[in-house]
Amino acid sequence: MYICHTLKKILFIVLLGLVAESMLFTSCTISNDSVSLANDTTLSLEAREWSKKIDQTPDNAEYYVLRGEVLVNEKKYELAIKDYQKAIELQPQVVSHYYKLGDVLFAADKTTLALEQYVKAEEVNPKDQEAIFKHAEFLYFVRQFDKSKIKFGKLLAVNPQHAQGTFFTAMLNKEQGDTASAIQNFKQTILLLGSDYNSAMQLAQLYLAMGNGVKGMEYLDNAITIDPSSDEAHYARGLEYQKRGQAGEAMDDYQRTIDLNATHYYAYYNAGNILAEEEKYNEALNHFEICVKLKEDFAKGYNRMGQCFELQKKNELAMQNYNRCLQIDPNFALAKEGLTRLGQMK
Repeated sequence: MYICHTLKKILFIVLLGLVAESMLFTSCTISNDSVSLANDTTLSLEAREWSKKIDQTPDNAEYYVLRGEVLVNEKKYELAIKDYQKAIELQPQVVSHYYKLGDVLFAADKTTLALEQYVKAEEVNPKDQEAIFKHAEFLYFVRQFDKSKIKFGKLLAVNPQHAQGTFFTAMLNKEQGDTASAIQNFKQTILLLGSDYNSAMQLAQLYLAMGNGVKGMEYLDNAITIDPSSDEAHYARGLEYQKRGQAGEAMDDYQRTIDLNATHYYAYYNAGNILAEEEKYNEALNHFEICVKLKEDFAKGYNRMGQCFELQKKNELAMQNYNRCLQIDPNFALAKEGLTRLGQMK
């Protein structure tokens, strides 16, 4: 009897301990899941304000989404992921929660998990245009072009006036070598939007590649009208002017490119080439020197400096730059020819 009673006491104590441990674990789990971010000074004031609202109303899915957006902007991806997961838990039928979670996962380089969320978003509502677009766009960015094209086809079947869908279809056609369809789709995008910088630039590139300079320049002009602050468009137009031998117009665009983007080393390089051709060697050298400061491994820049110094009869400086060019690219033929002319290489 005594032994039985003692065993019962021991069992009771053990069970009591297990219950206490279980309660402690549960308490810790709840505490960890509901840790407030309201006082986390590593976050912005805006994120902390949304955290206060979440503390007051923890079942409001919208608050998690809004805080998640702030956290994404602050690149606090892991925290943002948890917020969107919580929003899905609270509102599993809201499509946007899934593709927004997919966007955060993609930004955090978790591509497989991101794809799962885009697929789930479409499962929740197969006709949701944004869900289809996000899925198709993701497939495009991970270069699954055939699958992406099918998805964009589905999107345009749901809404033929979807401008972004039309633009990406154009990009897919361009990527797959269907130039005629790409041009048609880019033009359709412009019609849908009224104007579109990206489509104008793409059309300019396609027409110039086809040898249609008139159309190419027309679309470059259009792109610059839409976005006068685009160094990309000014540089592209400058390059086309230079190819046509219109040095003054090219220099204007290269200077505008440099004004907009002081690190655009190719604009300095091409402007230097024009100045060198005009025998303005000191001005050309100034441009080439800036070019190689911006891009220290730019072999062509050193070669052109070597040529300018050689034409000025500054042979020692010429050889230094030819040699620097060859250090970067040992097979650079023009630099070898320069050193041969100067008697350093046979």
